[in-house]
Amino acid sequence: MKRAAAISMSLALSGCYSFSTLGRAHTVGQHHLEVFAAPEGILVATSKQLALRPIGEIGARYGVTKDVDIEARVTTLGGLLAAHVQILRGDQIEMLVAPGFVFTAPDKASFELPLATGIRLPHDNEIVIAPRLVYQLRAAVGVDHPLQYAFVGLSAGFAWRIVKHLSLMPEVATLGQLYAPPGFASNVAGTLGIQLAVGVLLDF
Repeated sequence: MKRAAAISMSLALSGCYSFSTLGRAHTVGQHHLEVFAAPEGILVATSKQLALRPIGEIGARYGVTKDVDIEARVTTLGGLLAAHVQILRGDQIEMLVAPGFVFTAPDKASFELPLATGIRLPHDNEIVIAPRLVYQLRAAVGVDHPLQYAFVGLSAGFAWRIVKHLSLMPEVATLGQLYAPPGFASNVAGTLGIQLAVGVLLDF
């Protein structure tokens, strides 16, 4: 039990951050607002242990133009600021890129680049698949410079329109380590972090 608790605590200390998408692959529209919230959990599996950390987040997207919106969210791990830029808007397929800055308490700053692709379905439902690259800096005790990490991730979700202004979005996302400085590692070295979420989206 003590070992499992120590591994669970390491989720906050060694690389993990919230890597969910929680949105359709199109901007929300000029001067439109979308707010969202999600209960979530991050799991990290090793050969001997399965660590689970419940988290949650709330956020909002606001349309600056037809093809650009901005996002801010707060999670139990930190917060995110991002821009969403539409690069394809089709009847069946749409894509946007969402560069963002993520702070994870107490000592990590991440720069992520998700590319969200949406497969549009009848009744404003949508399958959303989003690969992402992540560059992370972490301040470490006893080291005179920030440690640099690189990660790659993928999320898949289903935006399900319940009523006119309300959608549910179950989603699963994964994150794996691409690079860690010599002598260091994140908690997803040699394994995957898995984030499960059920988003509630309200658009106005």
